[in-house]
Amino acid sequence: MLRAPCLPLCLLVLGLSSTALGQPLVDAGAPFGMLPLIDEVNCGDPADPHPVIHGANSTSTIRSLTLDGVTRPVRAMTMGPRAKSFSYKLGAGKGLQAGRAYLLVVEYPDDESRLMGVANKGADKFRGISTGTSIGDFREQYAYPNPESLKYPLSRKWQQFRQFFYLHDRFAPIVGQRNVEDTRRPEGPANGFWVSVGHFARHGSPTDKGTAVSRIRLFEVPNPASLDLAINYPPAPLPRRHVFWREEMNDDTAICAQGSETDCQPATSPGTWFDYRMKQAKFLGIDTYGHDLMEFGYTEGWDADSFSAPPWYVQPRDPTLWATAVSRAAANGFSVLPYYEYTGAISGERVYTSTSCVQDSDCKSISKWHTCIEPWQQPPVCGLKPLGEQRRCKPLFDRDGDIYSPIYWADDNCVDVSDPDALADVKKLMDATVLHFKSQVNFLGAWFRTRPTDLPVSFAPEALGRFSSDTGQSVSRPMLQTNVTLRAQYYAWWFGKRRTFLEAIRDYLRQNGVANAQVLFTPYPEEGLPTPEDLPDMAVTVTDDPAAWSVIDNQGCCAPGDATDRCCQYRYPPTEPAAFLQDGTYRKALTSDELPPTEHLNRSWGEPFNSFPPADPDRYKTSEGVYLTYPFNRLYSVADSALLNRFRTASGLAMVHHFPLNEDDGKGDYAKDTADERYGNWPMGGLWGYLSMSVDRQGPYSMLAEARAVANGDPTLLGYLEASSISRGFPEYTRAFHAAYLALPALPSTVVTGAASDAEVVVRKMVSAQGNFYAVVNTSMQSKQGVTITLPGETQPIVDRVSRGVVSGVNLSLYPGQLLAWQVGGATGGGTDGGTGPTDAGSGPGCLDATGMGDAEPFKALEADAEAEQGCGGCGTRGGTGAITLMGLMGLALWLRRRRA
Repeated sequence: MLRAPCLPLCLLVLGLSSTALGQPLVDAGAPFGMLPLIDEVNCGDPADPHPVIHGANSTSTIRSLTLDGVTRPVRAMTMGPRAKSFSYKLGAGKGLQAGRAYLLVVEYPDDESRLMGVANKGADKFRGISTGTSIGDFREQYAYPNPESLKYPLSRKWQQFRQFFYLHDRFAPIVGQRNVEDTRRPEGPANGFWVSVGHFARHGSPTDKGTAVSRIRLFEVPNPASLDLAINYPPAPLPRRHVFWREEMNDDTAICAQGSETDCQPATSPGTWFDYRMKQAKFLGIDTYGHDLMEFGYTEGWDADSFSAPPWYVQPRDPTLWATAVSRAAANGFSVLPYYEYTGAISGERVYTSTSCVQDSDCKSISKWHTCIEPWQQPPVCGLKPLGEQRRCKPLFDRDGDIYSPIYWADDNCVDVSDPDALADVKKLMDATVLHFKSQVNFLGAWFRTRPTDLPVSFAPEALGRFSSDTGQSVSRPMLQTNVTLRAQYYAWWFGKRRTFLEAIRDYLRQNGVANAQVLFTPYPEEGLPTPEDLPDMAVTVTDDPAAWSVIDNQGCCAPGDATDRCCQYRYPPTEPAAFLQDGTYRKALTSDELPPTEHLNRSWGEPFNSFPPADPDRYKTSEGVYLTYPFNRLYSVADSALLNRFRTASGLAMVHHFPLNEDDGKGDYAKDTADERYGNWPMGGLWGYLSMSVDRQGPYSMLAEARAVANGDPTLLGYLEASSISRGFPEYTRAFHAAYLALPALPSTVVTGAASDAEVVVRKMVSAQGNFYAVVNTSMQSKQGVTITLPGETQPIVDRVSRGVVSGVNLSLYPGQLLAWQVGGATGGGTDGGTGPTDAGSGPGCLDATGMGDAEPFKALEADAEAEQGCGGCGTRGGTGAITLMGLMGLALWLRRRRA
């Protein structure tokens, strides 16, 4: 007889919650295997008990589709002048538990070009799916997303978006907000959470065919720690690669800390919230935690008061968030890379004197930086503002307010990298945020990024004086305004000062206990790829089918209310990838190769080149431990191997995937939202309230840009600028790529010409005293079969560094974007992070056809009344629910126990 105390013990052994008892076990595919199915919505079944909630202006129809011999009903919505959405609540009354791991699966037909967004309010996650020729993001969003429309293959099969996540403690409704007044999470696990699926308005994504979903499933993941991706790092003393991430719009905990509402925070504590995100990253195979400490110059959750007397930074409402994040990163085994949008100290307390004043000139006898300030309800006196607010920078040409750019809210503060006081200020910042915690966690270094006018080229008298002192050449602003040759010399001097500033930060960290500290600098303010105002050739649609774009209904490219008859021509001028590459357009967007003419600087609204000076990669060729990051996203951004290699330093190449934000500012009041002048810029038209959403290409194509980055440049540091809370819709490919990438050493590599029997498979070689290492990459959009790799001069066995098995290199099958990590000679061991690795780590993530997206084999039903189900999960599907109940599994365990007795 089963005793009551045995039940929780058995559940513990199985890794299952008590609420999962009696739920059917279903094959969720690699790496998950058999999981309890907690809830399921058959979207195309009118009798499904889950009510469907349509967004304003949204209607859906039910129709049947047959793909690969499998017919299923779907709920579909067609494209139109406004976004559309439908929502279901999952898990209500199903015993969900905060902090447990779950898997959300959205099944859809891969038969047409689509861009569908998925909102998972159980974990505040928004993620998009892009298929076929879809441009992948909303063209009309606030920041230009650099559209690219390529003929990504369609599998003509049923596909699955699979999102692994940890359930939050409180949930937002369908329409969520992000400000202190309106941010509310009124529901908890017992209520279930909303899942919404929808698509953008047609004018921002004109080749798309709308939304179609067959079913939505929610699984519990009973033992998520077993899915932490084990990394077989290269053997010591070889340097390691790193994968890191940073989230643009995931500051809910900080926002909630500003208010007093108890139903605002997504988790019971900030530490718990950090754990949810970090454990998700461990599942994806990310080894380095990136954290915002400064956004548009403002402090984000770190203690400023303890590290400098005024004038300095303002103390944030909760100065313990960073300390908590460091603690949780250490506990979860991460390296840490803090992120700074640095513009000098701002917003802190001023230092006042007793000297009365009327105007700034009254204070210059004290110092040139003292100004006339009016304290709260006091007469004006001479005072000193924090460094960034002193605005010691000056543009080349005169304008009201000495503005550099029309982005007024980002132009108020600046710091001059040639100013010795700037280095003193940033050293205090390193003291407070890195050196204070150096004994608690391993710091990779520091990551700096500019926003408009944070670190501009300064033409202030002090900067001009430093130039003259360094070069022996007198200079003035009028001279630089008219003398192009002298201006080029000044730019060369200033860019050298920027490098010196970054190297000084590196040296300060290393001299004070952060061994081998690396300093990354991202000189681009854009969330998407850089698109300079004066480079109209970047404002195009790169496409391998320009003829298709020439026949798109022009009115379909127009925003609501726009009666223009040539919207597509204006908004989506097509250009072919080869022409785009040959013209060097992306190179011009990234670099300072071509200095701006005078007319691009002498404009009433600003001088953007000087506001956020672009990269000068050649100046860093010999630099060790300092990188200018290379931004990538679209495939054209990783196509120019010469450009990628220009960004390589003595330490390697740092590349960062810039995800456009697809930011939406809706408030949930449809009438007011549609009347907002910014409405045409909102991807989801306010239907989900505030959101920011990264978009994944479907299946293996979600990692194709990273794969081509390795083939054409081979970065040793790989980062992600995520739009919001990190997740992936096709995690099997992310995990496989990261497992192979991190198994390779951070060493220079060269292409082994002709090593592969297929020209689209690239082989790169790294030489070391510990053996030779090889990266094998399929750069094609098609799967490759029967590929043979020949490694000249190698006589010892080839060891796959992920599986640690010996491979022949003959008759390989590679899916699109697949990366293999090999080693020949030397010890194949190395540090391993994570738990027991999943069986798919670094191997094929499932059954694959020519497109690399699956040809699933049936899964034999475990019960007489179960439907057939896939055996390779996440690739494609042939049927319904292969299930065995947990009660049945418990019964089997008891039967076996009795037999042994």
